[in-house]
Amino acid sequence: MQLKDEWIQEDDVYDNPLLRLTINGLKYYGILLYKSQPFKKLNCFRGVCFTASMLAFNVTQYVDLYQVWGNIAEMTANAATTLLFTTTIVRILHFYWNRARFNNAIKVADEGVQHLLRFGNAPEKEIFWDNVKYMNRLTAAFWICALVTANTMCVYALVQYQSLKSMDSFNSTEPFDPPTILRSWYPTDNIVDSFATIYLIQLYIMYVGQLIVPCWHVFMVSLMLYARTALMALNYKLANLEQYAVSGMRSGRKIKCVVDPEEERCNVRKELIVECIQQQHKIFEYTRELEALTRGAMFMDFVVFSVLLCALLFEASSTNSFVQIFIDICYIMTMTAMLFLYYWHANEIHYQANLLSSSAFMNDWYNYPRSVNRHLITFICYSNKPLDMKAYIVSMSLDTFLAILRASYSYFTILKQAAG
Repeated sequence: MQLKDEWIQEDDVYDNPLLRLTINGLKYYGILLYKSQPFKKLNCFRGVCFTASMLAFNVTQYVDLYQVWGNIAEMTANAATTLLFTTTIVRILHFYWNRARFNNAIKVADEGVQHLLRFGNAPEKEIFWDNVKYMNRLTAAFWICALVTANTMCVYALVQYQSLKSMDSFNSTEPFDPPTILRSWYPTDNIVDSFATIYLIQLYIMYVGQLIVPCWHVFMVSLMLYARTALMALNYKLANLEQYAVSGMRSGRKIKCVVDPEEERCNVRKELIVECIQQQHKIFEYTRELEALTRGAMFMDFVVFSVLLCALLFEASSTNSFVQIFIDICYIMTMTAMLFLYYWHANEIHYQANLLSSSAFMNDWYNYPRSVNRHLITFICYSNKPLDMKAYIVSMSLDTFLAILRASYSYFTILKQAAG
């Protein structure tokens, strides 16, 4: 396999304050590369091995679902992990297919951040660092939620096995029922002798999943957060256009010493408005690219997650095991958080984009000559075009997120009545 230059990032990208927590995880997984990295092909091979092992595990999960088909309680116990792994594998394969586009999105975000840190004024930098702190808190919260869910399930499977093994030793006539997480991996009837090997294999798979699932989702959210940060900085610039013009600053760069006559200042205002239009166009194009890279997976989540949440609610309401209820609640929280992260930040991008025309109206336009106001009107008219992220026909907004939750509860109510 020949590695292409567009697949390899500069080393400095991995120190980007907004992106480093997630892209370093993807680098360790084996789907991102950097220039000074030794054994690049070996790193790619590691990523392929991780993905292939997840795919093999996912196939066995579908085998298990087929074996218990018709038993709602048994199916729901395995459906959450099965479909979660499926959606993750689809995302990874989509990355391999569009590797150059994903790497270019990272590059554009890094260049935008570096430009802001180098040339931005104090308020713009404050906006950026506030978003970095927000991103760090978000990453920590989502990782904790995902790790607690997966590790609790693994530990519970081990405890469940030991408990069932003890019961089996006292009553050898009763059949041994292995934990759900392990059931489809038993190649023979000799369950006791097979447990250690199979459990270690599945423990490895689960830890691979714990690495890639939080990393991938937070990575995509960090790219969306860059778009929101850029829009917030642009809103500040538009609302304080006169401050930039009077100080002779443009994106933190000294362009000239602005003095009277007023005509010279008007030219600076025009240049600033044109620059804002160019920045807005770049942000809009970047957001459209993110939409194109995420819409397939998000549409799949829209279809799958409402059913999954319904299944988890049903299982939690049907089991008497406190630990299983806790695992189900953790799964519900994790999957709800995944959806919320995408839909919330897509909604934030839409909100910040809608503010652009209002921000442009907030400056001292009533003191500007007509030539400057014509430029400003051009910007406002261009800003009236909505910036909505969509998963094909599904709008990524908080209204859609709430609709998914309502649909899940409706499915749960119907399923509960049918089971009762």
